[in-house]
Amino acid sequence: MFVLPSGGGGGGSNSVAQEVMGLARLGVDARLAVNAPNYAKFVTAYPELEALKVPVLSYADAAELAPHMASCRVVVATTNRSVFDVNNARTELLKGSPQAPVKFAYYVQDYEPLFYPANGEAWLKAYQSYSVLKDAMLFAKTKWLCDIVYANHGIRVMKVAPSIDHDVYFPDLRRNSSQLMVAAMLRPSTPRRAPWRTARVMEAISRNHANVSMQVFGATTEELTSAGIELPPGVKNWGVLRRAEVPELLRGSDLFLDLSDYQAFGRTGLEGMACGCIPVVPILGGTAEYATHGRNAFVVDTRSDQQILSAINTFLKMDLTARTEMRQQALETAADFTITKAALSELRIFRHLAFSEG
Repeated sequence: MFVLPSGGGGGGSNSVAQEVMGLARLGVDARLAVNAPNYAKFVTAYPELEALKVPVLSYADAAELAPHMASCRVVVATTNRSVFDVNNARTELLKGSPQAPVKFAYYVQDYEPLFYPANGEAWLKAYQSYSVLKDAMLFAKTKWLCDIVYANHGIRVMKVAPSIDHDVYFPDLRRNSSQLMVAAMLRPSTPRRAPWRTARVMEAISRNHANVSMQVFGATTEELTSAGIELPPGVKNWGVLRRAEVPELLRGSDLFLDLSDYQAFGRTGLEGMACGCIPVVPILGGTAEYATHGRNAFVVDTRSDQQILSAINTFLKMDLTARTEMRQQALETAADFTITKAALSELRIFRHLAFSEG
């Protein structure tokens, strides 16, 4: 059982939900537990879970989570908050059943201390989350995450395979547009995704490449205005897109800008590649799992506007043959990242954990 206190829609939630479904398709009894305030939103975001008969359980607190855990061989936390939910529920479970055979794991989706100001209460909880669940197995989808947890906490993290949903993210090779389209996500509520930097770069594209179309998603126009972000004239803002709408936007785009400070994985960049859209991704973090600069993506130091714009200019000046080859390389790379491969890599470590001594 994966414990996921989230309403869904984000990269980490998508990863967990689709890999639980992947395990279910393999015949594994896999389920999810979602905290009560997010439950309705979560099940609405992932209707496929009901079609696959994957149980999605609601819990209000540790006392309600503990009974859900009682019948499980492995319980997996997925965020720093869920680590504490699981740990508190574990205490409740062991009160009533001291010999319960449940084993515990933490699917590390990001290095969450980076989400908060250093040494604050939220930062401290995130920092503690890697060690609070005693005897738990930690695993992550990128070498960067494995390395950063070990460097800061001395805790070994096992590596599993990343995945994207190819039933949703696929190309439209019939698309034939003479006008290049650049897409980006602007979400001021998540500063590490660098919405102000992204808007600044799009302004430069607008000045230097009048023949290029641009579109953004992730926030309403009102939210952008409140954050002090003004889009260049002609940029289409699609607002907050549903999960199923993002691939449509990517399929209609040639270049996707992810100018985040860092990316633990950078799911949308890889999803863009699966749609035939070339991503610009940050060099800091885990994008090396899939992105090779100049071959299937542009990997840049996002602290440098000059380096970002140089990569964008390189792509925009390519001839059709060069862009087509780059798109082919991106599609071939993305094809290797399947849900089945990710589910099998997780199943291997769950079996090891479930049947290990102690």
